[in-house]
Amino acid sequence: MRLLIVDDSQTMRSILASYADHLGFETCQAPDGLAALALLEKDSDFDAVLIDWDMPNLNGLGLLKAIRANPEFDGLKTMMVTAQSGYEHLSEAIHCGADDYLMKPLDEPMFGEKLRVLGLVA
Repeated sequence: MRLLIVDDSQTMRSILASYADHLGFETCQAPDGLAALALLEKDSDFDAVLIDWDMPNLNGLGLLKAIRANPEFDGLKTMMVTAQSGYEHLSEAIHCGADDYLMKPLDEPMFGEKLRVLGLVA
C-alpha cells in the first residue's frame, strides 16, 4: 500500500512516514498541494493521501478539492492531518470530501487507528 504525505513541515512528513513504515506502507512526500498534485498526475497509484491544512502555494483544502474534482482519483482515500481543530474546519473538510480527519499533535497508535478506520490496515 502507498501513502502520499503532504505537509510543509519536513519534520512532520518524516514522523508520519516513520509511522506508516512501521505499518508496512510505502510513502512518498510532498511539501505543498501543488507538488502533491504534480506527483498524483505522474503516478496516481496511491491508496491514500494525508493532507496538512496550512501550506504554501496550495493549501490542504485546495488540494482536497482538486483531488475530488478529478475522476481519475475516485476511490483515493484522503485524510486531513492538521492542527486545525475547530468544528468548522472538520465540517468543511468532510463537506469537501475528506474521508477522515486527524488532529495534531498525534501519536503512532492514534495514526494506526485512523488508517484502520479508513480500511487501509487490518
